[in-house]
Amino acid sequence: MLRDARKDMLMKKGFMLVEVMISIVMAGVIAAVLATMGYYTMMQGNTLKQQNTKTILEVIRSRLVNSAANPDSDAYFELLKEVNSTIPVVIGLGKDAWGRNIRYSTFDFGRHNPNPLYADNNTTSITPNSNVLGRLISSGEDGVLNTLPADSVAKGDDLMIEIGIGETNHLKLYGGSEITTQTRGYNSAIVSRSSDAFPLSPINGTIVYHRDTNLTYVYDLNTTSWVRIN
Repeated sequence: MLRDARKDMLMKKGFMLVEVMISIVMAGVIAAVLATMGYYTMMQGNTLKQQNTKTILEVIRSRLVNSAANPDSDAYFELLKEVNSTIPVVIGLGKDAWGRNIRYSTFDFGRHNPNPLYADNNTTSITPNSNVLGRLISSGEDGVLNTLPADSVAKGDDLMIEIGIGETNHLKLYGGSEITTQTRGYNSAIVSRSSDAFPLSPINGTIVYHRDTNLTYVYDLNTTSWVRIN
């Protein structure tokens, strides 16, 4: 009888050890599953933030184009001036989906603009790409700004949008949909009077229309001259 009691006790201890081992294994499996779920949740969250940031950049770009003006009357529109490399408060947006400030820089083509509200930088290049009025850059998930003014495309995980002369002129002059930045060198039309001077540094294909004479001219970069087309 004593022997049977000892046998039962050993069996109970064996069951307890197996139960403990099963519990440890199950805890490990659950921890691994939770860790994997957390990783993929984080990945999905960052992917969503990237998409949201792209949308934010597009909205800011659209608002900046709509608010552009030509205060110095030099045939080039100027964007609102940056404030310590950030977007002016009047635009209403200034941070990416990670909650970090979006870097903003502008360039003033043509005559130097004296209006303090609009871009006046006509000496320091903001991009190697042609005909760019402004640049918007998010530092991405890692929060490190990898894209420099000398870079033509975004670097690292940065997200970037450039605002060209073409799409700004197209929207401001015609009130229509903005054209893509790939065609920023075209559709740049200026309405002026025949007594006004032609732009000092025009883009190839720039059009000038004199409303008092109804004459239209296009700039030919090959001959560096204005050619009458009507």
